[in-house]
Amino acid sequence: MEAIGDHTLLIGNTPLLKLNRLFPDSPANIYAKLEMFNPMSVKDRPVLSMIKAGIADGSITSDTEVVEASSGNTAIAISLLGAVMGFKVRIFMSELASVERRQIIMAYGAKVVITPGSEHTKGARLRAIRYCEQHPDNAFFLNQHSNPNNGKAHYSTTGPEIWEQTGGKIDVMVIGLGTSGTFDGLSTFFKEKNPDIRIICFEPESSPVYSGGEQGKHKLIGIGPGFKTDNFLRSKDNMNELILVPDEAAYEMTRKIARTEGLLVGVTSGAAAWVAEMVSKRHEHHGKTICCLFYDTGERYLSTPGLFSSHGVEFENGSR
Repeated sequence: MEAIGDHTLLIGNTPLLKLNRLFPDSPANIYAKLEMFNPMSVKDRPVLSMIKAGIADGSITSDTEVVEASSGNTAIAISLLGAVMGFKVRIFMSELASVERRQIIMAYGAKVVITPGSEHTKGARLRAIRYCEQHPDNAFFLNQHSNPNNGKAHYSTTGPEIWEQTGGKIDVMVIGLGTSGTFDGLSTFFKEKNPDIRIICFEPESSPVYSGGEQGKHKLIGIGPGFKTDNFLRSKDNMNELILVPDEAAYEMTRKIARTEGLLVGVTSGAAAWVAEMVSKRHEHHGKTICCLFYDTGERYLSTPGLFSSHGVEFENGSR
């Protein structure tokens, strides 16, 4: 590998892994796009796209404070790029987000505003918008839930990478619904390539807003923002199916991924693998190729109650 002079050049071109150990007896071929191999997560792609667009049109300068509401990964990506590219960052974040995420953001020099957990990302977003209205001269709302450059990043990079890595032989794409930028970009790309590719989405069972239900408390950090985003509405006709994921099913699959594939991933990745397995069992998908995303590393979830077990620790005499 050649030496590089810009951290942003590490974003993209992530590997695709066939999940043979996780699903050894699967009747389908299940793959995961390892987005934790970006500098921080899958969100590095769209954030770089949105920031570059903001710099190009003059919305972001060295005097600008970029503001966003995020449960974590988008916030981390903005903070990383703020450090690299020289702009200030302020993040509005639900208190439900893991402590690790908050600490990473602050390590990059960004400011974090903690908002009530009962409001989820929807409430954090409203507070971020209000802050920008109060500081019109220097605050710029990145607006990840509506910004078309979110989806364009996946349309131009993630989709083509998966297409090339599978040789164009993909039958099902599994996508979680958070900001829905990933859904917007990937669903558009794959439907243009082959309208028969099924786009199967998922959201938290206990907060089925995209399914038409009511916002509720859930533990799948990274998806289920509590409202239907503009990114989703832009491409909603591309969706073939929407599956609801129980919190514990995602948690158990996250633990299983670590113990079989040796990959420590976040809970949304566990949810994606669970959906991929459910879909693979259907007769019409036997022998087909199913792809999902592993969005980020599980190191940002180690403090999440009930996710990773503390069993197995042994103490020698006299140590505690």
